[in-house]
Amino acid sequence: MFLTTMRKLLAILLGATLWAGVPAPKDLLGFEPGQDYKLADYQQIVGYFQALERASDRLRMVEFGKSSHGKPMYLVFISAPENLKNLERYRQISRRLALGAAEAAEARRLAEEGKAIVWIDSGMHATEVAPAQHAPELAYRLLTREDEEARRIRQNVILLQAPCINPDGLDWVAHWYQKNLGTPHELARLPWLYQKYAGHDNNRDYFMLNLEETRHITRMLFQEWFPQIVYNQHQVAPFPARIFVPPYADPLNPHVPAAVMEGITLIGGAMKERFARENKPGVISHVGFDAWWSGGLRSVPAFHNMHGILTETAGYQYGTPRTYQAGDLPERFSNGMPTREPSIFYPLPWLGGKWGVRDAIDYMLTADFAILELASARPAHFLHKAHEMARAQMEAGRKGKPYAYVIPLEQWDRSSALEMLRRLALSGIEVRRARAAFEAGGKSYGAGTHVLLAGQPFRAYLMDLMEPQKYPELRTGSTGPTRRPYDIAGWTLRMQMGVSVDRIDEPFEAALEPAGEIAPPAPSLDHRENISFVATAELLERGAKVRWAADGAILVEGRSPAGAFAQAAFELRRPRAALYEAWTANMDTGWTQWVLDYFKVPYTVLRNDDFQKPDLRSRLDTIILASQSTASILHGIRPGERGTGRDATVDAAKSQPRPEHTGGIGLQGLHQLEQFVLRGGTLIALNDAVDLPIQFFPLSVRNVLRSSGGEGGRAPEAAAASFYCPGSLLRITVDNTQPLAFGMPKEAIVFSRGGHAWDIGLLDEFNTGDRQIRSVARYAAKDLLASGWVSGERVVLGKHLLLEARHGAGRVVLFGFAPQFRGQPFGTFKLLLNAIYLGSARPLK
Repeated sequence: MFLTTMRKLLAILLGATLWAGVPAPKDLLGFEPGQDYKLADYQQIVGYFQALERASDRLRMVEFGKSSHGKPMYLVFISAPENLKNLERYRQISRRLALGAAEAAEARRLAEEGKAIVWIDSGMHATEVAPAQHAPELAYRLLTREDEEARRIRQNVILLQAPCINPDGLDWVAHWYQKNLGTPHELARLPWLYQKYAGHDNNRDYFMLNLEETRHITRMLFQEWFPQIVYNQHQVAPFPARIFVPPYADPLNPHVPAAVMEGITLIGGAMKERFARENKPGVISHVGFDAWWSGGLRSVPAFHNMHGILTETAGYQYGTPRTYQAGDLPERFSNGMPTREPSIFYPLPWLGGKWGVRDAIDYMLTADFAILELASARPAHFLHKAHEMARAQMEAGRKGKPYAYVIPLEQWDRSSALEMLRRLALSGIEVRRARAAFEAGGKSYGAGTHVLLAGQPFRAYLMDLMEPQKYPELRTGSTGPTRRPYDIAGWTLRMQMGVSVDRIDEPFEAALEPAGEIAPPAPSLDHRENISFVATAELLERGAKVRWAADGAILVEGRSPAGAFAQAAFELRRPRAALYEAWTANMDTGWTQWVLDYFKVPYTVLRNDDFQKPDLRSRLDTIILASQSTASILHGIRPGERGTGRDATVDAAKSQPRPEHTGGIGLQGLHQLEQFVLRGGTLIALNDAVDLPIQFFPLSVRNVLRSSGGEGGRAPEAAAASFYCPGSLLRITVDNTQPLAFGMPKEAIVFSRGGHAWDIGLLDEFNTGDRQIRSVARYAAKDLLASGWVSGERVVLGKHLLLEARHGAGRVVLFGFAPQFRGQPFGTFKLLLNAIYLGSARPLK
């Protein structure tokens, strides 16, 4: 007993001596992380971790990619020195177990040998400042603490710490705050997206993988390290709670393995228990953040047999603290539970007081060490559990129902089929290719057919993206309103991308081989293929003559038959297109930019002042309005106004917009926009932006949802006749003889959040000339829902949702849905791209 005590004392003294040279965050940053009115930028945080690497052999730092704007992204490994010397061995153990590659006896040995792999990331949502500011503090404590808990964590766990996974956003926010500190703009919102294209939607990209950052992180999680716990930190707790921790709210996605969800609940319990022991009030669970949706950094891992953990710590705005009085606190949370009385999922209420970034950091550190302590106490459990779940998924798939998903060679859009397969492969799905022809499910398939066997470790992820979602109608009582989903209700990938996939329920024989790396789609001039727009853009850039035939066939001078080229209907020109970008950080604008960039469409950005200049038509052929309310387009943010929603809690006197970021296009801009159309320009209005031209030009279009008593997508408690669609995939019929729909199938699927379904208000004899309105697509006449949830669908059956309206010499294209939503619905991109190219095309007949 005496010798044991002496050894522990010597270890502590030796550790204290060895790590005395490790700099504290304040030594390098010049302030303590979370100090009021202070925010470290990306270089300061990276510089601190580089100093730690020089000072400690308990930390290793590697670059694992570049941000969208070219900043290096770093992953930090923290563990005992002997573990870091054998990182590759422990990575291979984690990988082999996660993929179910080991047999039972080997799996048990590897689990005993391995180390628990825990991922903790920070800084995704840049305006949620505390996570990135806390990263140096977590590393410092884990490196320098010499108590039994810290030593056990370093011995049994390899921490993969990503100090900031949105470097560009951190710098924008930190520098914006520093610029405005002490002025009336101190708390003003950043007037542009804090991540290229996506902004807040950067946490909605984890199955689509459109963003550079998402792809880098996905590679580390699902191809290289396979952590057993993935902890994603955020900072928007349900007010007045101080932190949200699991368990999540209902509903539960049926494809998430039960063992994963129980493990998440176990981890959440450990976190809550530690908060209680530390007497930190305001910890809440089972509210708001559900376990239904897939696509976020905490949710996608759950479909990969990993414990995806989300916390949402309380925040105010940037580095400025706030003191809350009792009267500032609401009486109830959104789920009806009281805020001032203890309850099962809120056992120790927070009753007000001062709150700043430092307080949020302290709560995050408690959550960090709760997770790390649990992992360090049960490393073999978490490692072996990963193997058990992988094998269970493999065995379930081999039994069938489904046995496989087959992607036939014959596709309407082969390029989108390849894009889908590439994204699945990047996420760790095993993609196979047939070496010879085979039969399955009563159909014949040729050599080269891609096959996704269900008997694979991440079967849950595969099924979630292949099968239609059916959102459960959870109600409060027998007649209460249905609980709304946290994000969206349906997202089935094959449907969004317009890919034909055959589900095969029974086992079959086929000579299959790994598909290897799936190359990007080859160039094509088939209008049915999205990739044809890239080829078209490149041809026009080189000065080639490109035309569209009356049936949409793409013709190129010198390549296509001369007779067909001469008889074409449209001659294309490089688009002279512009996208309106407000000072309101519009994510829909960002995703529109992503589509334009992805398909190499040239465009400029219009700001409010550009609409005050005369004759837009002489400079542009097409103007695009991404989804945005009429009031926001016209007026933007005006000085002196109080915020709404979350912004309503922010001190209005300190959150005034900078003068250069106020206002919208105004009435003069509206006049210029209409003149642009009257003189022959094309206005493309997406989703909510359609209200502006319909109301003010005006156009003879009536939204049947507004007149039926419901604001579609916004009022599930309205009259039974109203339509409600909380982000779902819907079936439509398309008139593909219309030039806007060239290359589209007659039946398609769109993503919709409801809100728009039209009748044309003109009598047939008046629907002509410069007032003509033509329907391009309608809601299906039956079986509307493809994936997700709708109610009151009969109101919209057969109604118009894509219209082309003549207005003077020009036209307005009205999209009553989101054809480019989050860069996901490849199946409807053509509708938007056609509209842009037609805006600059010269009719030949």
